[in-house]
Amino acid sequence: MKSTPRLLVALALTSLIATACQVEFSPNADYRETPVVYCLLDQDDDTTWARVEKCFLVDGNIYDYGTSSEMINFPQGYLAVRLVATHPDGRQDTLAMRDTLCDRSEGLFASQNQPLFYSTSRLDTTCRYHLEVRRTADDSLMAYTDPIPLVLQTDETLITQPYNTRPFGFYDYSAGERVCNIAWNPLQNARRYQPVVRFFYGENGDTLHVDLKCAHVTNGTRTIYPLNSFLNSLKTALQDDPNPKEYLRYVEIYLTACDENLNVYINSAASGVSLNQTTDTYTNIHGGLGVFAARRTHLYKYLLADASMNPLTASNPGLYAYLVDLGIGF
Repeated sequence: MKSTPRLLVALALTSLIATACQVEFSPNADYRETPVVYCLLDQDDDTTWARVEKCFLVDGNIYDYGTSSEMINFPQGYLAVRLVATHPDGRQDTLAMRDTLCDRSEGLFASQNQPLFYSTSRLDTTCRYHLEVRRTADDSLMAYTDPIPLVLQTDETLITQPYNTRPFGFYDYSAGERVCNIAWNPLQNARRYQPVVRFFYGENGDTLHVDLKCAHVTNGTRTIYPLNSFLNSLKTALQDDPNPKEYLRYVEIYLTACDENLNVYINSAASGVSLNQTTDTYTNIHGGLGVFAARRTHLYKYLLADASMNPLTASNPGLYAYLVDLGIGF
């Protein structure tokens, strides 16, 4: 599968640090069930996952309660989660999400038997989607979202730089400095972009890889890295890996993108507050907390890496030549 429950659980529990006890009622009020919902839509995924947990209100050490599965999870079978697709003509299709259990390997919260909901129905790019969380016993609506569109590619050529006509090198200049320039065509409904360059190396040039994340861009279509900054970041990433690095044959450039819902949520949760602090965190879940958003994560471009260029004779040394000069084990 292209999307795994572990990834979504990691997102949910990382975000939960800022939201577990941030509920819109007085600490002295009667307890009420408040779902915490995380669901990301990506039409490239063969499975759509939703994580639904609950807020808890306690006295004493909140960390101790957070390790209890009963405190943060609804009992299996207690909830029914539905993904509803609205077509352009107003027709609606309801996709019932099945439940399953998944263990999580790390984090502050309980890790055993984490409940997840999933659907293997492919998402229709012409539809808008909303989520419903209902109590199974009486089919009452506990939480829901507004309909949102998917993130769509509007141009066949997604990444416009580096070019297909030449290998991945540093051919552009900015203020007289050689730079790595990654540019792309905008995606419909996208607000935040994150380019990632995957470098392949090893005995055959493709057996191992390391990822280098570029700076995220909001409402833009380009990111520029000064050559020295880019190479030093790559050098640091490669030096952390003790495997031999013989030569670099090619790279893959990935472009991930998300809509405004996830962009605002990421920004609001980036303060890194602890569990015993109060903070304002974005949510678009009616009757609960969390985020329901659209993203794209499987967009990439394959490029050669200039492995044949000699750093002593080439007027435009390729990436491999620069790395040899850095002396990082090739």
